[in-house]
Amino acid sequence: MGEIAERVGRSWTFRIVIGFLLASALLFATGWLVTGPYRWSIQPFDSAVRTGARAIESPLWTSLFLTVTKLGSTIYLIVIGCVVGVAFIALRWFRPLFLFVIVMAGQAALHHGFKYLIARPRPSALIPYRIDESFSFPSGHAVSSLCLYAAIAWFCSNRIENPAAKVGIWLSAAVLVLLIGLSRIYIGIHFPSDVLAGFTGATIWTAAVASLDRRDD
Repeated sequence: MGEIAERVGRSWTFRIVIGFLLASALLFATGWLVTGPYRWSIQPFDSAVRTGARAIESPLWTSLFLTVTKLGSTIYLIVIGCVVGVAFIALRWFRPLFLFVIVMAGQAALHHGFKYLIARPRPSALIPYRIDESFSFPSGHAVSSLCLYAAIAWFCSNRIENPAAKVGIWLSAAVLVLLIGLSRIYIGIHFPSDVLAGFTGATIWTAAVASLDRRDD
């Protein structure tokens, strides 16, 4: 039994399926909380954070967040993803390339699927901004940016020896992802709970897939 359990634990299919199911369960539970009979319990949190975002509004913050939010948009994700894919091929990082594709395909299924499953209406924007005609939960920017930049950080830092460089890579990725999430709250086109749920679900999914990475491939 121990040998069987060990083989199952090493299985690509097992880890990917379990990771996707866990991320889905988290998003489903959170989506039910914010739209179901207990939705009033989360509203004070969302309202308080949105009020705080409105209070710090300034031309400087607006310029920063309108710029950084683009780095989580579909077009930027496609361009950056393609550049990373070409770089991985050039470096002969074929396992990371394959896992990277799985991460990005899974995040698309998660965030698009749960947008239509939960169907939470978007809040009104806090600053002038063109709002997509899609639902609010989870934040697609939060899900996709965390999956993209965390996966890049994981695969790259796993293949370098310099500790300072590892820290720099992860710190840069973390700050960028955080700013992208905050930009959606500052602009006001997502509830804070949409962003938090997106980050949490994306973390589970990315970690599950990235755990299959090995330095020798």
